[in-house]
Amino acid sequence: MSSLARTAGRALPQVVEAIYDSIADVDRWQATLEAICNLAEGRLAMLAVIDTISSSARFSVSCGDPAVLEPLKHDYGSQVPFYAAVPKMEIDVPFTVDSIYALQGPDTRQRWLESRIVREWVQPNRLDDFFWVALMKRPTRIGTLMVVTDKDRRQISREDLELVCLLAPHVRRAVTIGDLFEAERRKAEIFRSIIESLDHPVLIVAEDMTIIFANPSAEALLAENISVACVRGQLSFTYANANAAIGRAVQLGTRDEFALGPCGINIPLAKTAVPAVAHVMPLARREISARISQRAAAAIFIAEAGSTPTPALDAIAALFGLTAAERRVAGHVAAGLTRREIAAAGGVSDGTVKSQLATIFDKTGTGDQRELELLMRELSPPLRSR
Repeated sequence: MSSLARTAGRALPQVVEAIYDSIADVDRWQATLEAICNLAEGRLAMLAVIDTISSSARFSVSCGDPAVLEPLKHDYGSQVPFYAAVPKMEIDVPFTVDSIYALQGPDTRQRWLESRIVREWVQPNRLDDFFWVALMKRPTRIGTLMVVTDKDRRQISREDLELVCLLAPHVRRAVTIGDLFEAERRKAEIFRSIIESLDHPVLIVAEDMTIIFANPSAEALLAENISVACVRGQLSFTYANANAAIGRAVQLGTRDEFALGPCGINIPLAKTAVPAVAHVMPLARREISARISQRAAAAIFIAEAGSTPTPALDAIAALFGLTAAERRVAGHVAAGLTRREIAAAGGVSDGTVKSQLATIFDKTGTGDQRELELLMRELSPPLRSR
């Protein structure tokens, strides 16, 4: 068993709590990233959200020896050939150097090994591999987490990748919500000041979905009474699947932040003028300055999803908290593949697929592959913009 696996039971929940504490207090990200780097037995780590229009960093934090990091930032960063792979990377799935080679094509490895950055930076510093995770892929935003390992570390194992995969959705939620904060972060000193000044609707709710606070944008949304409503003091969403998914994420985040995993991120809403999604940020364990009220269980952020409807596969993954592996299996089901064909496509056993399907059926409330296919067909029409 790897040291990463041995510390997972104790360290991962602590790291997850630190991730959520870093959303409203950006100064905590440095220590949080160091904890992530240590957990992954890495030497350097970088977390960033890049504005693809201006090619500038909206948010960036790194950790490791400055003597190693600074040359990367100032001399070699633009020479990393792997960034072109980000659009092809699956969200929340950690990639290694070898898997990036496979993603970008047969010439990638040779070009990388012959590059100036390898000769002058990678090899002299005895660097070796990385965990690289795509957290955000939008027309105007790209967010990634990278932990770089060195030659003294044992080879990255499947077990290591699975544990980083567990951590990834928590980092993704924090980065996604933190990006909504960014425009006002420098002007705001406390959590309430931030959310009051956001253009995005934000609601603070108790565990039973009682509304504790709504910023002006959320008040306007509630007044429309179209996709979001206040029913006897409780927050309610018109789209039943979204209402159930958000309520489930609020309760789960209150009980066990680590178990929240991919639940409560990019939940698609229906009957909105433009496609919209909701993100759930757990608050129960936050300091009172980041909670507004002792009863606060979660903050719910509502944001435009973009100019196109959420694809059914993305919608079902968000609504029911499917993991990356479960999402892939659901995609194969939607394509009409049999269980045997799904196993062959994923390079796993029939028993593994059977277990994954059982979990998917349980999460989605479906009984078999036919019902799951029908659910995915039903999800597309109500998510179209109007």
